[in-house]
Amino acid sequence: MSEDANGPDISPTGSTRRAMNQEEFDAQFTYRAPEESLTRSRLKKFLRRYYQPCLSVNGFFNAVIGFIPIIGWLPKYSFRDNFITDVIGGLTVGIMHVPQGIAYASLARVDPVVGLYTSFFPPLLYMIFGTSRHNSIGSFAVVSLMAGLAADRLVSEYNSQRLPIHKELLELANNETGLPDELHPLSHIEVVSVLTLAIGLVNILMGMLHLEFITTYFSDQVVSGFSTAASMHVFVAQLKDVFSIRGLPKRTGFGQLFLRVFDIISHITSSNPYTIIIAVLSTVFLLVGKEIVGPFAKKKLRLPVPIPFELILVLLLLRFFFFLLLPVPKLPRFDLIPQLVGDAFGIAAVIVAVHISLAKMFAKKLDYEIDPGQELYAIGFASAASSFFPVYPMACSLGRTLVNVEAGTKTQLIWLVSFVATVGYDVMQGLVISIGFALMTTVFRTQW
Repeated sequence: MSEDANGPDISPTGSTRRAMNQEEFDAQFTYRAPEESLTRSRLKKFLRRYYQPCLSVNGFFNAVIGFIPIIGWLPKYSFRDNFITDVIGGLTVGIMHVPQGIAYASLARVDPVVGLYTSFFPPLLYMIFGTSRHNSIGSFAVVSLMAGLAADRLVSEYNSQRLPIHKELLELANNETGLPDELHPLSHIEVVSVLTLAIGLVNILMGMLHLEFITTYFSDQVVSGFSTAASMHVFVAQLKDVFSIRGLPKRTGFGQLFLRVFDIISHITSSNPYTIIIAVLSTVFLLVGKEIVGPFAKKKLRLPVPIPFELILVLLLLRFFFFLLLPVPKLPRFDLIPQLVGDAFGIAAVIVAVHISLAKMFAKKLDYEIDPGQELYAIGFASAASSFFPVYPMACSLGRTLVNVEAGTKTQLIWLVSFVATVGYDVMQGLVISIGFALMTTVFRTQW
């Protein structure tokens, strides 16, 4: 009971504490409501990046222009200042695409014409979504080799394990029409096309999660050491074709590069002398053209573009010409994606590392800006959309993009580790070791 209307409240227990509501109680005892969970706040921040631009008309159009950069720069394009140089540069890079696409197709274990398709479809799509003015998208030796190794593995496993189970169905279908793709022997072009789709999806996922920061760990030393060592795998992979040696055993695991060289040397007596002569003459032709004729013509004749000796060589050796007959789009084998996820992440890491590092380097050198996040979307969409055609995984080519950049002479420890790991083991495992070592050294430098 209370003494009066303004007197103290007396509880049944005899306490004189004044009655309070919830807000007064929280204020007196400095109660703080629990903060929103970190995961929930990050999720809101992540989703806000996508729906916030749609809240206004200007924000929506700016977001569209940022996502499709060609809408922004094409109307402002200066034909007077840029057209001639763009045409000359485009023709030069296009000429380089032809021999590289044909040659790297053999590394991906597909027909030469697939290399030409790889040099055609992805650059068209990258032009729409990309922000780098100089990165050349198309066939790339290291990525082609990694795709070929993945295709060899899956084709061998698939055809040796699954096809015998369906042997009776295949025999029964000799006089029937229409078997599902799962019952037909798996081909390399099917695998590399699906792998291209998987790589594109990985790159798009990286763009959505804003993971472009991981390229910081792909230092110049890591990329340089990995690319140099991987080029040795490319060189050895082509030796058997130079000597025309068939029936060599497949090598895997640590030291496989040296075992392949040993196999080639041990079978050197069965090589074809005609292919060796053609290879030697082709090498001499390229060396003379690159080191003697090219510099002389550039100095005396003042040619604005380099002479395409690779293309001249291809035309001299070919008896027939390829005509532009574009293939019909076809759905990839989606059922193969789960078996290629590991390869897709590894190859996507290589593609992103080389692409972003070159894009940043040229942007800094030539004083313009790129958007690393948008670059992930660009190469992702280019890969995913191109996979509906017979292509193999594409990347930014060092040879085409860094044509005017001199190689460094310093050999740092991280470069050496990346080089030895890749040469000694394999391209994919060497990449993992290189990145791991780069992460360790970064942690050590920042902590100590």
